[in-house]
Amino acid sequence: MKNIYIFRHGETEYNKLGIMQGRSIDIGLNKQGKEQADKFHEFYKNIPFEVVISSELKRSMESIESFIKNGIIHIIDHRITEISWGANEGQPMGEDTKRRFKRMISEWANGNLDYSIPGGETGLSLVTRIDSFIKDLKQRKEKNILINTHGRALKMMITRLLEQDISMMEKYNHHNTGLYLFEQEGDKFKLLKENDIEHLNI
Repeated sequence: MKNIYIFRHGETEYNKLGIMQGRSIDIGLNKQGKEQADKFHEFYKNIPFEVVISSELKRSMESIESFIKNGIIHIIDHRITEISWGANEGQPMGEDTKRRFKRMISEWANGNLDYSIPGGETGLSLVTRIDSFIKDLKQRKEKNILINTHGRALKMMITRLLEQDISMMEKYNHHNTGLYLFEQEGDKFKLLKENDIEHLNI
């Protein structure tokens, strides 16, 4: 039995402005995001985490910085980085951006994982790297694992951990530093907390 804590990075200025970031937009946390990360650390610092896993992007690295300073082993894993949004990357959520996004979600939900926003990552690519990460995660021996990732990667990870259809991704919300807590027993994962932001109330 082990506990896996997965949370989204803190807020960035692009999050605040409603601009899609994606993999190529590598900016750090804004003031609000740093406060969120600090509150998350304060709330969970006494959990005996044995390893922290993050993506290589600044917003992910900065969200777990305080845990690393405590001496916890840190692993950077490119498989849990954010999706490439292609033509939507760095763009505000205008009509064209929304149209391309909705088309992608619809295509994936209908089983067309070869589809991508022009210039972006396919659903098949995202599924493949997340499945590879989960396969290794199942084998890890640590009892308490902390993972920081990104919105779309998180949605995909949740559905794959719960062995749900990819169309279920849109069911799951992801507030900045919102926590998803899973309990693993054998090869099965049980969801204990969903998008929990109790720490932001301290």
